[in-house]
Amino acid sequence: MEQGIVLAHSFFDSFDRLSRQARKRIRKKLNQFAEEEKTNSFKIHKLKRQKCDESFCSARISDDLRMILSQQGDKYILLYVDWHDDAYDWAENKYLETTNFGAVYMYDEDVDFRANDYEQKKDPNQLYDNRASLLEKQEVKAKQLSKLGIPEVHADSLVKIKEEDRFLSFISVFNEEVQEGLLDIVAGDKSITQVYNELQAREESYDSIEEALEHQDSKRRFYAVEDLDELDLILEEDMEAWRLFLHPQQEELITKNYNGPALIEGGPGTGKTVVGIHRAVYLADKIYPAWAGNKILLATFSKKLACYLEEKVEKLARQKGIENNIEVYGVDSLIYKLLAENDLRQGRIGLEEIEELMEDIYLELELDKPFQFYKTEYKEVIQRYQVRSLEQYLEVDRIGRGSPLQPATRCKVWQFFERVLEQKEERNLVDFDDQAFRLLDALESNELEPSYDSIIIDEAQDLSPVKLKILKNLVKREENNLLLLSDKNQRIYQLGSWKGDAGVNIVGRTNYLTLNYRTTQQIKRYAEQQFSYSQLNTDYLVGYKSLFHGPEPELKEFDAENEQYRYIVERIKELLARGIGPYEICVMTPSSDDFTRLVDILNYEGIEATILQKAIYPQEGNGIGISTLHGSKGLEFRTVIVVNYSQIKDKVVGKLPDEKYVKNKLKQVDCLKYVACTRAREELVITKVN
Repeated sequence: MEQGIVLAHSFFDSFDRLSRQARKRIRKKLNQFAEEEKTNSFKIHKLKRQKCDESFCSARISDDLRMILSQQGDKYILLYVDWHDDAYDWAENKYLETTNFGAVYMYDEDVDFRANDYEQKKDPNQLYDNRASLLEKQEVKAKQLSKLGIPEVHADSLVKIKEEDRFLSFISVFNEEVQEGLLDIVAGDKSITQVYNELQAREESYDSIEEALEHQDSKRRFYAVEDLDELDLILEEDMEAWRLFLHPQQEELITKNYNGPALIEGGPGTGKTVVGIHRAVYLADKIYPAWAGNKILLATFSKKLACYLEEKVEKLARQKGIENNIEVYGVDSLIYKLLAENDLRQGRIGLEEIEELMEDIYLELELDKPFQFYKTEYKEVIQRYQVRSLEQYLEVDRIGRGSPLQPATRCKVWQFFERVLEQKEERNLVDFDDQAFRLLDALESNELEPSYDSIIIDEAQDLSPVKLKILKNLVKREENNLLLLSDKNQRIYQLGSWKGDAGVNIVGRTNYLTLNYRTTQQIKRYAEQQFSYSQLNTDYLVGYKSLFHGPEPELKEFDAENEQYRYIVERIKELLARGIGPYEICVMTPSSDDFTRLVDILNYEGIEATILQKAIYPQEGNGIGISTLHGSKGLEFRTVIVVNYSQIKDKVVGKLPDEKYVKNKLKQVDCLKYVACTRAREELVITKVN
């Protein structure tokens, strides 16, 4: 590639908004330009009539399409692309500058009028509001903000703001690193001196804008394309921003050398999965490449999420020109594959048959406790710990299972499980836990050798200890071997201790992500309020924040179901009319029982719907996503509509026999609501029938 091309985030956003035909034209011209600066059809001229950076140029894409770019040394920074007048209007009053700490950013002179605008629009009631402002509460004065590079005209207004939403809106014009610092200060997590020291620690001195593009904070806004193939791939696909622009904290975790198992924790939208995908590709490129016979595994809890991640891994590996030696699996699928390949399978999987068997035995024995007790005890005690004798059952720890069982009661209860285990063996039946323990036994007895050089586990908090033990035993390296990505508040399957039970030693290798890249501050706040039966776990969420500002989540109540569904149809039509893709919208339900009715209603209205089950995940070409709350785990959408919200508790908890166990299930209800709400990036709508 003759030309060094750098893509600004603003170019990426503007390119993405254009029609497919317009993007095709731009891609063709840029391919020509990348090979040779001057062509007959790609004319570059200075923007002399606009008040803007003197380096800004306009490039002619077609009769009515223009691209704004800046030449900095040997690099061309692509800044914006749009229709003729709109492109020139965008360039007005914009300049490429460096921050006080050396990072490149786009300075917009128009925002200097924002402070005056704030003063003019100030609510007259503020005159009688004696509350301290957000920054005054932290004893921050306007003149101190100059240390962060905030102009005096903004600082004077900023220190007067008392409402969080207004504060978020006001600071949105600043660089991301300054926004983060201000939010930390307002939250009381850091002093202004601490924020300044952290920024200063990243400070670097450069002689030019071209050199300053290498600053770690510059890379949050500008991406240097490596070659023509990568440029073509970026422009050809609907590129997601996470593939190009990384936070310095993410970059550090991706390239870090770990001398053993490591853990990354963070709230929803903090980029844990992004780190996992980039880490896998980085390992394939720099540490465990395919040419040396290495293999990397990215594992997660479900087949659907694995398919979703596999597509992203393939795109990133192709973009980076990496030979892809990364396998992506749902853990149950991986276990089945390894058992089959190594002739270790025992029995046939029959989940429904096992449940029918349990129901028959329960009726036959005429037991005192409700059937639900035996069903959950089987899953969470007998199978979790592979209890196979009365002696083991008398000793097993049943923490989290409600009221304790005395030895005499355990002896009586064991009669049921003894019969179940006998019948399973006679009928050659197994479930996923049986398979997992069979594979673990083969690994621990050296019947099967470890096969991966590094394993990354997404949504690790939802894997049972036995499955985590399997993954730990499948990796053969001592360094950079196991990376777990987790959020305790999103535990919708496993509520017990998973790190301790799995024997994964991560002492000294735990890292935290705190910046929410996905959801708005309003959605984040609403989601956190859903913890009504338990407490939001905050021990690893110090400094957790979102820079995005958007509409408040909407709660809609109806007197009848038909009114609720009529509203959902009209809301979806309105979203589609705004240009939001069907696959960017998801309607979530408490259970799959609602799927058929929802699909029928949408189809009747001429709206295509796609049920997100098994390996089906949201992608372009799909209809409106239809999913259970459980099934939405790990996914994201621009708009989420959660229907029948008031039914979630009854659907999850059901009729349980023990009050303490009910409390445990209610924790899952909280986590499930939290997960569902935080799948939304921009808009969240909750509907329920009274």
